[in-house]
This record gives sequence, C-alpha cells and structure tokens, in this order.
Amino acid sequence: MRILVASDLSARSDRAVARGFVLARELQATLRILHVVDADLPEDLQAHAMAWGRDALSRTVQRLTAQTGVQASLEIRAGHPKTDVTAQTHPDKTDLVIVGIHNRAASQSGALGETTAGAVLRSSVAPMLLVRDAASAPYRRVVIAVDFSLFSRTAIIQARRVAPAATLALVHAYHVPFRGLFGGASFPQEVARAEQERLETFLRDEIEALGDRASAAGISADSLATTIREGEPAAVLRSECGRLNADLLVIGTHGRTGVSRAVWGSVAAALLDDPPCDVLVVRPY
Repeated sequence: MRILVASDLSARSDRAVARGFVLARELQATLRILHVVDADLPEDLQAHAMAWGRDALSRTVQRLTAQTGVQASLEIRAGHPKTDVTAQTHPDKTDLVIVGIHNRAASQSGALGETTAGAVLRSSVAPMLLVRDAASAPYRRVVIAVDFSLFSRTAIIQARRVAPAATLALVHAYHVPFRGLFGGASFPQEVARAEQERLETFLRDEIEALGDRASAAGISADSLATTIREGEPAAVLRSECGRLNADLLVIGTHGRTGVSRAVWGSVAAALLDDPPCDVLVVRPY
C-alpha cells in the first residue's frame, strides 16, 4: 500500500502524520508526507515558508521514525495546495490519502467543502482518511455504513485493508414510509423485519461476489456484526459510533443513483463537517 499524508503544519495535521506512521507500520506500507506552500506568496516569504515547513516536518518525521521504525519521504513544494495535493492522489501514485480535519471550533454546515481536504475529497479517486483523534494505536472498532449499493462492497474491503485487526460493524438506517397513515404497531415491525432480511441477503450476496478477495481478507458473513435501526442515517451512524466506541467510521460519498445518491451524499457531508471519530471515505468503484 502507498500512503500519502497531506500536511498544512497545523496541530490537526500532526495527528494525520502520526496516523500515517501507525498505518505504515501496521500495513507495511510506503509513506509520503507532502506540504504545499502557496506559490502566490511573495518570493522571499515563499522561500521562508518552505524552509520553515521543511524544518518543522523533518523534526516530526524524525521523531515518529524513531518511535515506529517507519521511514517516510518528505516533499515540500511551492504550488496551489488544493490542486497540487489532488494531483498526487491518482491511483497510479497513491492507495490512501490522509488529511487532518478542519477546525471544528469554527465548523458549520458545508465547512469541509471550503477546505483543502474538501477539495481533495471531491476529486480524489483514492480512499481518503480524515483524522480527528490522536493516533495512539491501530484501529480496533470500525463502523461501516451500509446502503445496499456497490459502495458497501467496496467499503467492507477498504475497511479491512486499513484496519486488518479491527472488529467490523455494519450499520444500516432505514425509515418507515407513510408511518402517519398506519395507526397500529404491526406495520413498523413488518418494515423492520423486511430490512433485516434485506441486509442478511445483501451480506450473503456480497460475500459470495467478493469471492477470493473476501476470503483472503478474512471476511465472512459471520465475522461482520450488523445493526439495523430506524432513523436518519447520519444520526444513526453517529449514535452507533458512540455506542460502540468506534475509532473509525467508513462511509461513501455516493450511493447508487438518483435519490439514493443524493441521500448518501448529504449523509457524508453531515458527518464530515463534525465527525464522531476518524472517517474513511471511499468511492463505489
């Protein structure tokens, strides 16, 4: 695996760099650290910023190398952070992109989209890990959002790649249509049973479709815990992350098409603006 960490030298980026070292050691991956200085700065200021950034990141890399034994390459360049980082996320170069989250103290709806991380997320084909928490250990408890789309199959495999020793919990949120038109309790119960049967069928079909890749990754239907809950998807996922004390949430930026795509796009946005833990975002291909 080839891991790229994009750093803006902030404290939140320090956590992303540290997580990169933890993952590189656990996964025996190659690790690159990239910092892009704004090329529109005056020449003298640009040179100072590049020298200062190299010095600061070199100290961090040396410290983490001593702790983990992982060797990382370091690149400081002048350019435009959003486009230059995105260019480095091509599948020919990178298997996983890691960034720190934006300042949660100033978070608001849609705030992530205005940051470099948001710009990279919109354009990157590679899975992207947004780091919120300190990287003290490998991931151990992973929640995976399931919407019965192609993304769900990809998410299971990517979750196991990033967290090979973790427990995986699949979470599916649903709503009861036309609840107000039905006075009894039997209709919601019937919907819940139907959703449970749908999830069980999905798991059997997906594990069979994954075939040898699933077996090699140690994934079977029995190894995946499942939760079905009625409610708004983002709220259900946030609640389950808290209940399970999850250290990683895996979501997709798109579902299938039409309404599903719009719903799951909004779910991702709601969670990424104020993530409950670290979040791995994958594409459905």
